[in-house]
Amino acid sequence: MEFELNEEQQILREEVRKFLEAEIRPLDDEWGDVEMTADRAREFCKKLIPWGYMGGGVAELGVERDATVGCILNEELARVFPALGGVSGMTSGTAAGISMGGHPEVAARLVEPLRQSDLIGCNAFTEPNAGSDPSGIECRAEKKGDRWIVNGAKAWISNGHIADVAIVLVQTDPSKGAAGFRQLVIDRRESPFESRDTPTIGLRAFPTSELWFNDVEVPEINTIGGWKQGAGGVDPATAFARTLAAIAGVRAGTALMSVGIAQRAFDLALDYVKQRRQFGKEIARHQMVSAMIADMATDIDASRLLCYRALHKRGRPEVEASMAKAFATEAAVRVCSTAMQCMGANGLATENRVERCLRDARMLTIPDGTTQIQKLIVGRALTGMSAIR
Repeated sequence: MEFELNEEQQILREEVRKFLEAEIRPLDDEWGDVEMTADRAREFCKKLIPWGYMGGGVAELGVERDATVGCILNEELARVFPALGGVSGMTSGTAAGISMGGHPEVAARLVEPLRQSDLIGCNAFTEPNAGSDPSGIECRAEKKGDRWIVNGAKAWISNGHIADVAIVLVQTDPSKGAAGFRQLVIDRRESPFESRDTPTIGLRAFPTSELWFNDVEVPEINTIGGWKQGAGGVDPATAFARTLAAIAGVRAGTALMSVGIAQRAFDLALDYVKQRRQFGKEIARHQMVSAMIADMATDIDASRLLCYRALHKRGRPEVEASMAKAFATEAAVRVCSTAMQCMGANGLATENRVERCLRDARMLTIPDGTTQIQKLIVGRALTGMSAIR
């Protein structure tokens, strides 16, 4: 196993960091703690396209995208503007889902506009009464002729309020259990639904939203699966299993976002302790401060390695994603809190940014399964016994 980036990957990291520092950091300074709008999301995401954030390779450097390249890109963006990383990642993920299993006509109409950031996407799984237990989903879709009629609500949906296109998990026949679930592509322009943003303590430019569907009519061809024949096709009745697999990938991505946020806080603290002087010397020379720097660096490196392993999808992807999510998100909270402590009273000032790192990091220990749920998943895999049911 290689633990160091090769020369091409190092160049990529250096070049994308230059771009992000010059073009994206000023956007974070101005808009990173403000509710996102759809127009702003499209404008900002378009800036990322040449660097491979919306799918495909890195056109600026001629680099093909693989798991390691994806890790580099996403961590670097999370270090500079984590909320934009969430908005762009959710949109590109929506495009990928439609591309994989959508009707050819639907894919032709939506995939490229999503990848070009002309449209914003989201995936809607969670509901007011179904969070850690997605099998409890109550949002219903009933078939009438060549259309689905959707009724129900979704909650805590990333990008939901600004999304043009949503992949929504619905129940079509409760008597069939998991086999009754379907994923529907709901294009808001043809099938309007209501939404509102839910204000949160952090990641305020990455919308977290409620969605409501009241007799929303969705064309049958907007069902994910059943349209492509052969090895490339997907069975529409496996919607629930695909959702669980997607959640595992999102957990690993959330963990990597935490690494970027923690790295930002660490960078701020490290620069501060090397310049701030007390008792006649830089505070980095004090043993307790030096120990805090070491603890932060170790937490970040351990988190990064867990995330890279999970996102390479080797071994047991679900377990490795849960390990990464549980450890990295909690580690980010520790790192950001310690960074604030290193900076003393200056760490409390909003103008010094580290307090926002702490708020952003704290946002990520709960979505996509709390830390405690991740531990239950890992424990079940290791013991073969479920603590849930």
